[in-house]
Amino acid sequence: MAAYSSGDSSKPHSPHRAFILGELKEAKCSLAQKDEAIKQLEERLQRFEVTHDRSNHSKHGSHHSHRHSSRSSSNAHGHEEEHRRRTHHHHHHDRRQNVAKPYFPIVKLPSFSGDGDPNVYLGWEGKVEQTFHVHEAQEDQRVRLASLEFLDYSMQWWHKTLMDIGLNKRPPVVSWNDLKECMRDRFVPPHFRKDLLLKLQRLHQGTLSVDAYFKELDTLLIKVDMHENEEAKMARFVSCLRRDIQDVVELHEYSSLQTLLHLAIKVES
Repeated sequence: MAAYSSGDSSKPHSPHRAFILGELKEAKCSLAQKDEAIKQLEERLQRFEVTHDRSNHSKHGSHHSHRHSSRSSSNAHGHEEEHRRRTHHHHHHDRRQNVAKPYFPIVKLPSFSGDGDPNVYLGWEGKVEQTFHVHEAQEDQRVRLASLEFLDYSMQWWHKTLMDIGLNKRPPVVSWNDLKECMRDRFVPPHFRKDLLLKLQRLHQGTLSVDAYFKELDTLLIKVDMHENEEAKMARFVSCLRRDIQDVVELHEYSSLQTLLHLAIKVES
């Protein structure tokens, strides 16, 4: 029978060898588990990196698209604002042009040269006032329209009047009534009005026809610029008729000056 030495490690039934083999097996098993765990961790890390790259790429594309959309929207908004600004500027410019060039009606007025005869001026004033009434000229246009027809001396007088207004030497002329008052002061002497008032007080029909008498009365009232109401004019007209016509007219009723005039003409005929 063969003999075994005490230092032989290959002895099949050595407890020490069995222990080592067990430790080795456990170590290998542990290493295998660790390798598997490391492998799983590496796979998870790889999947995470791939997912992260895709997410970043998607966010970058979305951000770029959003920036592009925002830039496009901003540009569109800017173009719209620019168009609105230009449109507003053109409309404002058109309004300024309209204000700078007010509408003037086509009105043909007689000229006035500043004749020394008061009757010439009063005739011009009556014609101008009638033209304004027919064409319905605005009040703020009447002074400028009338002053365009000044000739010779009246033009020089008007320029001097404007200078005096600018120097506050006289009140401004802003209406047609202001201009008439200003022109009457210059071209209708005070004694002329007194003569007209005296003539008006002495006026009677006499040998005149009813129609001629009425025209003379109406002309004097206009020249004196006496604004009587309808009843006062009718009373003045009747009181100066011939006695025979007056007695018949007073027997009838009348409601207006024109009705009274036609009645008196009928009685006369």
